[in-house]
Amino acid sequence: MRKVLVIQEDIIILKILERLVRLNNFECKAIRSLEDLSIEDQQTNFDFIITDILFEGIAPLEFVAQVQEVLLHKNLLIVTNMGQDKVKKEIFALRGITGFYAAPIDLDEIEAIIQAY
Repeated sequence: MRKVLVIQEDIIILKILERLVRLNNFECKAIRSLEDLSIEDQQTNFDFIITDILFEGIAPLEFVAQVQEVLLHKNLLIVTNMGQDKVKKEIFALRGITGFYAAPIDLDEIEAIIQAY
């Protein structure tokens, strides 16, 4: 079974993304912060991680680096309310970023990416 991890502090976006992922036949773990990870999660190789980058106490680029370091994954999608071009460019300068989506979020585009996998 293909697996997706969704990390979103915003509960509404979390639930929307979780539903989208499940409707596309992925197993989904949806959490609100990295603190909610279990040991098993850290040993799972996720097909996708769909995450925000705005978390209290950590800079956006630091958060992405932490996710990339701690979690095994094939694709990393950023879905965030932070739409600043500067941050987007900095995120895309990092290796291993599959996509960056700022509000308003285009769910059709996100769905197309996970379906293409």
